[in-house]
Amino acid sequence: MVSGGLRDRKRAETRQRISDHATRLFERDGFENVTLAQVAEAADVSVKTVTNYFKAKEDLFFDAEPLVLGALTDTLRQRGPASATSALRPLILDGPLLAAPHPWSHVDPATWTAMRVWAQCEHGSPTLRSGRAAILQSWLDPLAEAAGSAPWAALMVGALTLRHALLQRGLLAGTEPAEVEQRMKDGVGQALDALERGFGL
Repeated sequence: MVSGGLRDRKRAETRQRISDHATRLFERDGFENVTLAQVAEAADVSVKTVTNYFKAKEDLFFDAEPLVLGALTDTLRQRGPASATSALRPLILDGPLLAAPHPWSHVDPATWTAMRVWAQCEHGSPTLRSGRAAILQSWLDPLAEAAGSAPWAALMVGALTLRHALLQRGLLAGTEPAEVEQRMKDGVGQALDALERGFGL
């Protein structure tokens, strides 16, 4: 009999294997050109197994977004006396990744290249561009609940949309990380300053 812990570990490994193979296929062939059958074959599983873990092909690409939302809402809920805006500021500005701490100073050429390939894949797909907009919009209610203000959350989604646009634009243009960091701190930093002033939240 397989223990619950072992079963959960095997499920997590299978999910990760599917995600990893899908990522390589998307980067190589473009999102629109990859089928779920190809992902299943590459991961050595059935199509049904893929759809058991991922409801749609877009979910394979946006696999990390639930972690990003979780990082944002957890930070808000654990902020103590800090304002919601100031609590999120380091997460939003101090590194290119939202899902986990990764300071700008630790971004090496290999990581930046991988991020550029991913940005190119998203930018080249109308489906993914629409999906990105839908994901950002879907964060409105969870952020509002965690912060206690729907108007604040709506404007924070706008700041996060700007953040994504500046990061993606820099990646696609081949801009160096330090310059993208500065643009983000200037542009998104101003948006966060305005939120702090306007809401004190």
